[in-house]
This record gives sequence, C-alpha cells and structure tokens, in this order.
Amino acid sequence: MRPSSEIAFPSPGAGAATPSVASLSVEDRADLGAILAHALGERAANRGALPDLLGLPAPAYRGLAAMMLPLRLPDLDVMPAAGAADQRAVATLITWRGEAATPLAFWLADILARRAMEPNHLWEDLGLPTRPHLTALIGRHFPGLIRLNHANMRWKKFFYRQICSESAFSLCLAPTCDACDERSDCFAPDEA
Repeated sequence: MRPSSEIAFPSPGAGAATPSVASLSVEDRADLGAILAHALGERAANRGALPDLLGLPAPAYRGLAAMMLPLRLPDLDVMPAAGAADQRAVATLITWRGEAATPLAFWLADILARRAMEPNHLWEDLGLPTRPHLTALIGRHFPGLIRLNHANMRWKKFFYRQICSESAFSLCLAPTCDACDERSDCFAPDEA
C-alpha cells in the first residue's frame, strides 16, 4: 500500500486523460462545486492556498483545475505543504479500503483526508449541505468504505477507528472529538 502522495495522479497530457466536467455525474459536479466553493471561501479568509486547503499534491491540483475550467482556479503555481502523517494515513486508508478506481476518486481521497483535519463534521468542512451528501459521495467513489461502515458511524470517526484497528488500539478518537460540542451525537454512551 502506497501513501496517496506517492500515487501517480494524471495530469493533462500524461497517460490517463484528466476527466472533464461533462464526464461527471450531476451529483459529483454539485459536490465538487460545493467543496471548491467552501475552499475558495477559506482561501479568501486567508486560511491558505487551495492546494493546501484541499490536501492535493501539485499534479492532482493541476488536474482538478484543468477539469474545472472555466472556473480558473487560483494557486496553480503554489506547491502544497507536505501533508501531516495523519492526513497521509487517512488518504491511504480511503484509497485502499475504499477501492478507489478513478483519478477523481484519488483526488477525493486526498481532499477528504485533508478536510478531516478540520474541527467540524467532515461534511461541513467539505462545504457539503448534509451528511447524507457526504455518504452518497463516498458511496459513488469508495464502495469498500460503505461496506465497512455497516454501523453508519460518522465518517471522520470511522476513518480514525479503521486506522487504529490496524494498530490494535481499542479506542481511537478523531483529532478534534474531545473539543466538539456534538461529541455525544457521535459516541455511544459507553464510550463517553
């Protein structure tokens, strides 16, 4: 299993063709639009450059920007910071256990992993309107994760539980669970 930062992402003119917006489902266009709008809002608030906010390596970001044109995404010349070890572990989990099979799925794995580092619910930090939108996106691109999450656990919690189960930890919290106002909604009474 390779970390997602080592996965060869397609870029225009390199091997696999960059997907076009027209090739995306209506749902994927809406979800990517929401994710990009949210990240552009954070960029406007000086929270960082788009490659960092999305967690995408430069070739993947350029591929996403090429696909989303005519939006003319900014920051094409910005080299993203190296992702945190947690972020790389989550992206690897998503691609491996999720059975990622398309360039878009690999891009989404990095985006999901990066946004899982933020303090709110994952669907909120992606800019999606509801948690079911996130579950539907994961279902379209990562069918293995849907099968594994048979208990309908919150996605951020699920990702970290999967990583910790590989390391034989009995309880593993997502990075921001202790400070979350809605912790009781995610954890059963025996885990509180």
